[in-house]
Amino acid sequence: GLDLAYVMFTSGSTGRPKGAMVHRVGMVNHVWAKVGDLGLSAGDVVVQNAPLTFDVSVWQMLAPLVVGGRVRVSGVGLASDPVGLFGVVRDEGVGVLEVVPSLLRAVLDVWDGEGVVPELGSLRWLVVTGEALPVDLCERWLGWFPGVPLVNAYGPTECSDDVTHAVVGVGDVAVGGGRVPIGGAVRNTRLYVLGDELRPVPVGVVGELFVGGLGVGRGYVGDGVRTASVFVADPFVGGGARMYRTGDRVVQRADGQLEFLERRDHQVKVRGRRVELGEIEAAVRAVEGVGDAVVVVAVDGSGGPRLVAYVTGAEAGVEGVRSAVAGVLPEYMVPSVWVVLEALPLTANGKVDRKALPAVTEEVLTGAGAGSGGVRG
Repeated sequence: GLDLAYVMFTSGSTGRPKGAMVHRVGMVNHVWAKVGDLGLSAGDVVVQNAPLTFDVSVWQMLAPLVVGGRVRVSGVGLASDPVGLFGVVRDEGVGVLEVVPSLLRAVLDVWDGEGVVPELGSLRWLVVTGEALPVDLCERWLGWFPGVPLVNAYGPTECSDDVTHAVVGVGDVAVGGGRVPIGGAVRNTRLYVLGDELRPVPVGVVGELFVGGLGVGRGYVGDGVRTASVFVADPFVGGGARMYRTGDRVVQRADGQLEFLERRDHQVKVRGRRVELGEIEAAVRAVEGVGDAVVVVAVDGSGGPRLVAYVTGAEAGVEGVRSAVAGVLPEYMVPSVWVVLEALPLTANGKVDRKALPAVTEEVLTGAGAGSGGVRG
C-alpha cells in the first residue's frame, strides 16, 4: 500500500536538498490519472524526455506501459534539442509529448522564423509543465496546430507529481485574466484554496493551495520538522488524513478551474525545475571573498526566467565566483547575470530590500548566456 515507490530530491532553502518520499499508491494513482485524462491506449507512443532527477520522468516511463503502449526514450542531447524532438514526433508517430515552456518557446521561434512547421499528424496532446505557461505560447502553438490541444499540468513533487490538468484548445486561451488555467483536480485528489486559519476562500479570491487525497506523499526523508511544517492534518476529511501546503497562491475561477498566481516565498521554477533562491544564495555566500549575496529572478525579453546574483565583496572577480558556484550547484541553478555592489540595500528593520536592488538592463538579460560575466555596480 503506502510502501515507498521513490524518493525525489528537490532544492532546499537552507542549502540542504529535501528528499520527497512518494508512496506506491500515490505514484500509481498519478500514472492512471495520465492514462485516463490523456486517453492513453496500446497504440500510443509517448516520449520519455524528462531527466530521471525530475519526477515527470516517472509517468512518462510507466503510463504508456500499463496500457501496452510504447515509450520512446530520448537521450539528454535530443531532450534539449527542440527541433530534433519534434522531428522524432513526426518520424515515429508520437501521440503525446511533454515539454517545459522554454523549450516550446524555442521551437516556436524557429517555426515562426521559417514560416513552416513539421507534419505532426500523430500528435494528440502537447503537455506543458514545470513553470507558468504564458498565454502567448498557447496562441502561437494553436495557431500552427489548432487540432492539438495543450494540457497545462501542475503539481508538486511531494504529491506524486501532477495534481491538476487543464486542457487548452482553440477558444480557451483568451478566457480569464490573461492567465492560462492549471485546471481542476486529477482523480482521487482534493484541492483546497485556503486563507487565514485554513478557512476556504470564495471563488475569485486569492488563497494558498493545499492538496489532499491519495497523492499526498509521506514527507521528507529524515526531516520530521520540515515534514510537519507542510504536511498538516486535513480538517475537511479527518481520520488522520493529511494535506500538503504547496506555498503557491492561486485563485479559483467561476468555471471551477484554478489559476496559478505566484509562489508564496522565494521559490521559483527555472527550466522546469524547482529552485529555492535561498539555496543559491547560500552557495554564493560560501565562496571565499564574497561578503553577502541576493539572488532574484528577472524575466528576459522572451519571457524566460533568468537568475540574477547581486554580490558584495567578490574579490575573486565575478568569473571566479561564478565558477566556484558552478562547482557545487547544478548548471540550471547557476545565475547567468552577476552584479557587484558596494553594499546590499536594506529595509528599516535590517532585512535585504529586494525591491531596492538596481535593475538589470534588458540588453544584459537578453545577452546573458550560461557563461556570461556580469555587470559591476
